[in-house]
Amino acid sequence: MKQSLFTAQVTFLPCVNADDSEIETISLARALFSDAWRAKVEAVRAEADPAKQKALKDALPCFTPAGTFRHVSRAGLQTPSRFLCVDIDYKPEKGINNALAGYDLKAEISRVPCVAYCGLSCRGAGYFVIIPIADPAKYRDYYKALQVDFERCGLTIDPACKDISRKRFVSWDADPYINTAATPYAYTLPEREHATRETLGRDLDAAETAAKVEAVIKSCEANRWDITADYADWVRVLSALASTFGEAGRDYAHRISALYPGYSQEQTDAKYSNLLQHPEYKTQIGTFFYIARQEIGRHDFDNLGL
Repeated sequence: MKQSLFTAQVTFLPCVNADDSEIETISLARALFSDAWRAKVEAVRAEADPAKQKALKDALPCFTPAGTFRHVSRAGLQTPSRFLCVDIDYKPEKGINNALAGYDLKAEISRVPCVAYCGLSCRGAGYFVIIPIADPAKYRDYYKALQVDFERCGLTIDPACKDISRKRFVSWDADPYINTAATPYAYTLPEREHATRETLGRDLDAAETAAKVEAVIKSCEANRWDITADYADWVRVLSALASTFGEAGRDYAHRISALYPGYSQEQTDAKYSNLLQHPEYKTQIGTFFYIARQEIGRHDFDNLGL
């Protein structure tokens, strides 16, 4: 069933920290086009002090573009909107999407047949893009493919938005790009091995590999980044650790798996032991780095030291 921007329903909250009792259901069109919060959004854009701007932003209403939720979590999804939302932040101070400087994305996005909406983010510096999808069950798979698509165009999309329950702040745009005939996105990446050189630009020796894995896991722990939410990715991550470190990688397996809300020590132990016993399922450590880079985001991953 194909949805439109005007028929799809989403969950709306009066602020980002609202509890479940404050959840409402509204149309995606209202979330995108209402003038109700224009003054508040313009106040965010006019504030020059970063701390004050963040406080104003955090007080804005928010909504879940991917559908309606009884509780805003992946398990709380009720009805998918059949739309996916992509954030394209402009943060030149961090080297993120410098290509947007002086570039009007809305003016060029009409070349992309799968885009239904493109408008300014609430800070007014970046953009967010709404894309119809063919199968809501493949939300994360589509998002990972879109990461690659946008990267080929020189743009980095926020990896956190691959979470189907991701909230976004309301925004306002006087002249958004709208395409009611957008084609649902239906592409997923073929599963394959990734060499370390492909992701890091060079091969690593054993000591460097261990140092890089440790750096990735420490960063994930510090930032609560979960790179194992997708079951297939979890198995590939554990397989890469088992293939590279053998029994010595079991602690790595538990540390990275423990960031998943549904982590089970027993299940992780059993899966890791099974992978150790079946060397025919070997996965290269480059695949671990590739998955981590996709989940963490290119900028943050590339800035992790050895």
